[in-house]
Amino acid sequence: MKKFHIILFLSLILNFAKAQQWTNYTYANGLVYNSVNAVAIDNNDIKWFGTADGLSKFDGVTWTNYTTANGLSGNVVRSIAVDSQNNKWLGTEDGYGYNCKIAKFNGVNWTIYSPSFLDTNSIWSIAIDAQNNKWFGTSRGVLKYDGTNWTTYTTSAGLLNYGVNAIAIDANGLKWFGTNGGLSMFDGTNWTNYTTANGIPINFIYSIAIDSLGNKWIGTQNYGLFKFDGFNWTFYSTGNGLASNCVHSIAIDNTGIKWFGTGNGVSKFDGTNWTTYRTNNGLINNQVYAVDIDLMGNKWFGTMGGVSEFCDNTINSIENIQLNNNILVYPNPVLNNLTIEVPQKAVIEILNIEGQIIKTINDSEKKTTIDLKNLSNGIYMINIKTDNEFVTKKFIKE
Repeated sequence: MKKFHIILFLSLILNFAKAQQWTNYTYANGLVYNSVNAVAIDNNDIKWFGTADGLSKFDGVTWTNYTTANGLSGNVVRSIAVDSQNNKWLGTEDGYGYNCKIAKFNGVNWTIYSPSFLDTNSIWSIAIDAQNNKWFGTSRGVLKYDGTNWTTYTTSAGLLNYGVNAIAIDANGLKWFGTNGGLSMFDGTNWTNYTTANGIPINFIYSIAIDSLGNKWIGTQNYGLFKFDGFNWTFYSTGNGLASNCVHSIAIDNTGIKWFGTGNGVSKFDGTNWTTYRTNNGLINNQVYAVDIDLMGNKWFGTMGGVSEFCDNTINSIENIQLNNNILVYPNPVLNNLTIEVPQKAVIEILNIEGQIIKTINDSEKKTTIDLKNLSNGIYMINIKTDNEFVTKKFIKE
């Protein structure tokens, strides 16, 4: 953990110096391969990149690469997710849907899973729920793994379409699947499906992210982006300011700003204004397949031509978090007890790195202490909702 804090401290210094700056990484810098399909940030703020020819790990200084020669189950890495124990889960194959497998990596040892359902079945997306179930979106349906048993969900169960490109899990534990045939929601028993027949502009969905208000942001193949608040659909396209109508990936930062990886650059949307970033601004390649956001607020983009890191000076201090003049969260990092001081009663939520709520306090006192000693070490989020505001910040459990 001491090494982790040194890396974070150095990152803070570098961020203050960077302001708005792009840093690009390719094979020449240590990346295993330039075409990057997936990006994930683990609980220690280490960056992981799934490429078309191996897996790369970057700790901010050193690159470490993994291929089939040292344990990886297949060199084409389509998807990555990180669980609360900091295990990395990867969807791999040998290419073109051949020899598809799931790999788990704990940092030392590999565990390879090859349920018969996979075979020639690419794993396009992975999500992990609050109960630590793993959900895999594949080219032939959904796989769920509870640590012992595998469960398959296909069109016969209620899923709209076999091809599942994206998965997101909301604060109520509902699973949302973006497919080649529309949007499916699963509550654990029943399926609810959305297609062009009931609101969405196109059935081919590439990406999904869910914001702190529960809005679903959904990227499509060639018809732009839409937001679903549970009742109404709002559409965005290049006509509104989106960089491209092909939206491969979505991430939402801790200020609520949305970042979209598209077929022609990166789009940033603050709810009112759109900003586009392309190669002429510093992005390494305009075909952006993946995006994630690290502890410091830096954005990491996986593209067809390498990795781009964007520092826009959105810095989260690892010291005590002063959210505004009236809200205080301390200590940070926290060992056992986290204290929250608010000017009025509030709803307080603790979320894991995947965004699932793991602890809720309703109608808190003005000073509340939360026992976190049983939480695993890593990065967590805290939501604080009062009558006047809603704030979200990250903290470290050690």
